Amino acid sequence: MLRTTLAGLRARRWRMIATALAIVLGVGFVAGALVFGDTAKAALYDEYARTAQRIDLSVQPPPAHGGEKSRVEPVLPTSTVDRLRSVAGIGVVIGRMSEPLPLLDRNGRLVTNFGQSGVAMSGGDDPGLRGYDVTTGRAPAAVGEAALDEASARRLRFAVGDRIVVLDTAQQRHELRLVGVVGFGAAKEYADRSVIVLTEADMAAIAGARGYREVVATVSGATPADLLRRARAVLPSDAVVQSGDERRHDIATNAVHEVDTFLTVLQIFAGIAVVVAAFVIGNTFNILIAQRMRELALLRCIGGSRGQVLASVLLEAAAVGLVGGIAGLALGLAVAYGMFSGANALGAALPSHALVLTATPVVVAVVVGLVVTVAAALVPAVRAGRVSPLAALRAVPSARIGSRGNRILLTVVVVLTAAAGVALTVRGEQSTDPKTGTLQVVAGGVVAFLAVVLLSPLYVGPVIAALGWLPGRILGTPARLAAANARRSPGRTAATTAALMIGIGLMAGAVVLTATIQATATAQLVSHYPVDFILQPADTGQHGVSVPPSAVARLRADRLLGAVGEVRLDTATSNGSRTQLGSFDPAALRTLATFPMTAGSLDDLRPGTAILFTGAPENRTHRLGDHIAVVSSAGKRLDLTVVGLIAGTARTGDTLISWDDFTTVRPTGGDDMVLVKAAAGVQPDASRNAVEADLADYPDVAVNSIAGWRDEITGTVDQLIGVVAALLAFAMLIALVGIMNTMSLSVFERTRESALARALGLTRGQLRATLLYEACLMALVGALVGIAFGVTYGWLTARIMFATIQPLIRVPYGQLIVLLAVAALAAIVAAVLPARRAASASIVAAMAET
Repeated sequence: MLRTTLAGLRARRWRMIATALAIVLGVGFVAGALVFGDTAKAALYDEYARTAQRIDLSVQPPPAHGGEKSRVEPVLPTSTVDRLRSVAGIGVVIGRMSEPLPLLDRNGRLVTNFGQSGVAMSGGDDPGLRGYDVTTGRAPAAVGEAALDEASARRLRFAVGDRIVVLDTAQQRHELRLVGVVGFGAAKEYADRSVIVLTEADMAAIAGARGYREVVATVSGATPADLLRRARAVLPSDAVVQSGDERRHDIATNAVHEVDTFLTVLQIFAGIAVVVAAFVIGNTFNILIAQRMRELALLRCIGGSRGQVLASVLLEAAAVGLVGGIAGLALGLAVAYGMFSGANALGAALPSHALVLTATPVVVAVVVGLVVTVAAALVPAVRAGRVSPLAALRAVPSARIGSRGNRILLTVVVVLTAAAGVALTVRGEQSTDPKTGTLQVVAGGVVAFLAVVLLSPLYVGPVIAALGWLPGRILGTPARLAAANARRSPGRTAATTAALMIGIGLMAGAVVLTATIQATATAQLVSHYPVDFILQPADTGQHGVSVPPSAVARLRADRLLGAVGEVRLDTATSNGSRTQLGSFDPAALRTLATFPMTAGSLDDLRPGTAILFTGAPENRTHRLGDHIAVVSSAGKRLDLTVVGLIAGTARTGDTLISWDDFTTVRPTGGDDMVLVKAAAGVQPDASRNAVEADLADYPDVAVNSIAGWRDEITGTVDQLIGVVAALLAFAMLIALVGIMNTMSLSVFERTRESALARALGLTRGQLRATLLYEACLMALVGALVGIAFGVTYGWLTARIMFATIQPLIRVPYGQLIVLLAVAALAAIVAAVLPARRAASASIVAAMAET
């Protein structure tokens, strides 16, 4: 039997290769994700080891109190360096300073990203302990010198030798000479911020540094363990003291956490690819077994037992799975290499590194390839073992659904599965926790989709009949034959369309979700603040920084500006929870804020009352009429009555109070934000120029465009759509391999039938058209069902995911139509070779085949 199996594999090698292709793609995705993860982690660890390769000891200040990052972060006193230098066995010791420092561009405007301005740092004289690399020029060595990070230098078009301008803590300008450009590798600490490197003297004089954010040292004549013990003896008890290895591990782990998020997404899609591959392989083996019924029956006639036939089929599957797993591992290496581009698209830029191949991807690739293939072939193998010897005397049967009893059993299983999926979905919809509810809805969708796939043999025939009716009337015989062929073997057609259903369904759901995210984020921004610009003071790390009243007065006097509104913010506690108080000047609240009220009215906001944003965790349980106690950052208490609820969150605070109450709890201090709306009929460029002209004497005020932020949101979502589409393309590709397999095997199964049709007058072109129409019909069925299901669950998931902010559900019909067209076109392309092979066969030779 073993020799017979091996001989059969050699005889059907091209069919086995086509079958293995599906598992190669699925395993390649899984192996690629694992190799990518190992390589990304190794690259990040190497990157941090390179930038801190000589650190043997790290000392950091105690964490900020209150559970959140405080406004003024703790620092180590400058005496820490001298204390460490007195420790026996210590080598080089340097302190690292870091403080906010606003940077101006060439036009004298603040370089910012919605309140995130520049940051200044020092690094000492030792190149190995600085924490950055000098890529051009040198590090600053004298007062008045500075270095700038690579990204900012490139974006702002600064070069070594230029003059840059920064603002000190008193908002005074300081001109510095640029002597170098520095890089931080993969470090995320200063992402999206400009970094200016200064000497320690300038850090104290300009950036207001009071001490070190970290002190690092090397070992000289002592073990790291001894050095840690000695260092702790001379340092404050609350200082955080770590070895170099511990520090590098913590930093790298924080960075790897971002990669882990990307890996989780990859692994989900890898699992999807394997499931789709399992459908394709199972379908292929079903057809192969159906075609080989006479061959298997003949084996039974000459003495083969059921167990031997079963073992023979499983052995074939194991051989295909083993080869597919090994080939999939090779493909996985190429996939891992390409995934670095995907990580960059998500904003998680990774340093270059050679691919890391450990034992885990190798074992997983082989095991997944072997197990998935054997599992997918198990049911066809059992069916093969039950072949009666008398089947050798019958014609080759086609793959069919089964008996009436099987239909009844299938219906019962589908009903139970669908009920479980609907129950999970309903429970998720009723959940008060968006995170838990989202997980339950997604789980319900997975179970319900399984029911749809299981039921497909029963409904795919009628759906194809409906889709094929009009083309049959218009396009004639080939289209009618195509619909009849697809309906005649609903089991085979359903298994083929199931793969496309999964891929298209996920794509449709992702498209609905991303469109909803974009629409909701834009609506939250635009509907809450129907303004054109948001002005904020530069972050210098000092208390009391605000937009100067004289700047607001100048804006109000500008005729090109229609409305100017002030907003003030303060960190507070509400019934024991941290919250942010916000208040609008009365005119701004009525004209520049249009919050979607879920209860109450903005007109009810008076002294002694509050309106809550229910998207903030501390506000979710409150209702109209509730009494809350608020304590401001200055320790002043307010007893308030809730008179309104607003869905979602806002940049203008979580708890909205009246202007008079805010003045009571914070009598001093200016505006934390100013909202500006252009006058009617003024073009965007003119209004922007007017605002910047009014603020020419106030470079420390950042001008943020609502239109620019909206474009940024749109670009981010479009980028996400592109990455998701690239990942789902793997599942789509596997599904198309399934269609190609099905069509190829179907052509072989219907060799005599096709020859008879040719003999009765069907031309070669009509036969090719018949098979292409059939592939197109199968793809359309899978795509339509997948789109319907994906849109439904994308809508349900978006509803519960953004339940606290009343999402704007969007169904991008144009993208869905394109998705449908791509599926149909791809299926036609996949069927071209099988159709060509069928049309080129000799009529006489085909009629002679048994």
